[in-house]
Amino acid sequence: MNNTLRGAAWMILAGVCWTIMTVLVRQLSEDYSSFEILFFRNLVSVCILLPLAMRSGLSTLKTQRLPLHSLRALLSYIGVLLLFYGIANIPLPDVTALSFTQPLFVVVLAALILKESVTAARWLAVLTGFAGLLVIVRPGIVAIEVATLLVMLSAFSYAVSNICVKRLMTTDTANQSVFYFNLLMLPIALVPALFFWVTPPLEDLPIFIAIGVNGTIAVYAYARSFTLADASAVMPFRFSANANGSRCRLSAVFRIRRFLDLGRCRDHFCKLLCLGTKQQQVRLSR
Repeated sequence: MNNTLRGAAWMILAGVCWTIMTVLVRQLSEDYSSFEILFFRNLVSVCILLPLAMRSGLSTLKTQRLPLHSLRALLSYIGVLLLFYGIANIPLPDVTALSFTQPLFVVVLAALILKESVTAARWLAVLTGFAGLLVIVRPGIVAIEVATLLVMLSAFSYAVSNICVKRLMTTDTANQSVFYFNLLMLPIALVPALFFWVTPPLEDLPIFIAIGVNGTIAVYAYARSFTLADASAVMPFRFSANANGSRCRLSAVFRIRRFLDLGRCRDHFCKLLCLGTKQQQVRLSR
């Protein structure tokens, strides 16, 4: 298996874990603020990662790129917070479909910032994906909700954060990336969470833990993917629609079973466009 396919496998794992996390966030969003959910997500991650780091030796975490880790944490904090807000305020199918724009932003930024080679076919795939975005948002036809714009901003913020990760992977390890990501985000998330704090009952703690575990796996899988292949090549696999479990299909299952929140025809059309984008990326990576 070549590095691109190995990176794609890690990216698919990241997408599946991210989807599970978003569904669990939706379940808690009526009772807790996005700030508090994000705080617990990072707290669980640090509780998982710190003992592992101590076992392997804290010297393995030494880095010369703390400013870039900090920028990545800040961008991710903004992205997660806006995403959680969108999950709580607009239908889950819309959040899922709008999130398809993240790999499109990554391809553009990878070409501009990382100077990755992007072929004409790949640019065509990006334009096709953005056409799907217009189908969802329908500017000039319907009023655009604030939450919709915030989810789009979340996708862009995440895309810039992923570019930071790709830069970090030239010198640091995936373990360092995940550890600093969660450690630096923890105090950033705590301060606003205190103003909206709701003490969770015991029955909600397993859900908070599951959010943290899936979030940790997703971030680690991102970093591993970026060590193996170009960001523009592997990002679309996060939304792949294959038998291993796609973000789109998994979200649809949870919508039907938990929320009875079926996507509209335009959402499915958009996802077909984005699936075409992914299939094009598959052909290019062979």
